[in-house]
Amino acid sequence: MGKLYLVGLGLASDLISLRALNVIRRARKVFIDAYTGIVLNDGLADVIGVKPARLSRADIEDRNAEVLFNELERGDVALLVPGDPLVATTHIALAVEAFKRGHDIEVVPGVSIIPNALTISGLMIYKMGKVVTVTYPSHGLLYEYPYDVIRDNDSRNLHTVLLLDIDVERGVMMTVRDAINILLEIELRRGEKVIRPDRLVVAIAALGSRELMRVCTLRVSEAKSFKYPHGPQTLIITSPKLHYMEEEALRVVNSVYCREL
Repeated sequence: MGKLYLVGLGLASDLISLRALNVIRRARKVFIDAYTGIVLNDGLADVIGVKPARLSRADIEDRNAEVLFNELERGDVALLVPGDPLVATTHIALAVEAFKRGHDIEVVPGVSIIPNALTISGLMIYKMGKVVTVTYPSHGLLYEYPYDVIRDNDSRNLHTVLLLDIDVERGVMMTVRDAINILLEIELRRGEKVIRPDRLVVAIAALGSRELMRVCTLRVSEAKSFKYPHGPQTLIITSPKLHYMEEEALRVVNSVYCREL
């Protein structure tokens, strides 16, 4: 009976931890989640010393990850996950199932969008509210829940970190500009003045990349035209009232990381 290692790869290939590298190199079989996220920078196989087998959405959700569990019967398996391995409920379910089948489990944490999107912006971690994902309309239906989360966080003067729709297999990677326009469409329907043109937001692109990362403080009216080709991207709706240290930190971070757009 093999052991399942859930290994966080972090946000970029040069952010992978030493513990992760050691686990990967001694595992009998190495898989990588190929659809819930991406790891920035080329040459992942060169960094980790092995070319991992790809697990698709169908492998995990439709076929219950049987290919992974079959390998676990033969020896230790490492499942590589962009960011932190237990952020997605899909991977929590895998860990639970492996435990039920009698396998030992070890989690190797990785640098993740949460909380780093907030902290890289200079915003206070103590003011992080509920996190929510903005998705593209599906079958003509617009998912309005993010609007409700922003409104509720606003009532407690908390920041809202918005994860943006991503599906690597289908080539879907929502941009800040798309997310803002979706929120404005919801605002048009609801009319509660949650997403106002003068509202302050933080647009983040390619978090973790030394060369490509951008962190820009903008008004909603400016974010509508935020054009930066690299992703993944994240959007933060800042709290209604900022601490003076947050205001100063936003200015500094904007000067350092919002350039050459």
